[in-house]
Amino acid sequence: MSRKQHEIDRTLAGGMTVAQLIEALEDMPEDAVVVVGSDYGDICHTEQALIVGKIDEIDPCTERLETSAYSHSGIAIESIVDAAECDDDVPSAEEATRVVILRS
Repeated sequence: MSRKQHEIDRTLAGGMTVAQLIEALEDMPEDAVVVVGSDYGDICHTEQALIVGKIDEIDPCTERLETSAYSHSGIAIESIVDAAECDDDVPSAEEATRVVILRS
């Protein structure tokens, strides 16, 4: 496993699973709007409220997680434009962590 993949897996290990998210939402009002709070990264640590507009699972044929110095989490979702762009270091579907994206 590459160093980059190890960093991504370590970050993802601290996240919730779909089952944990469903359990946490069970006691919430069903008509409430869902937003994702994210630190904007400014000096005041303003928390953005990103509206959830769509939910997807990462499709390894079209996108992947990559390490990123521009992301507060250290990882970013990167589009795969060309099959030639795929790295040999990208784990197979069987060994990759499945990731669900709450998209704004």
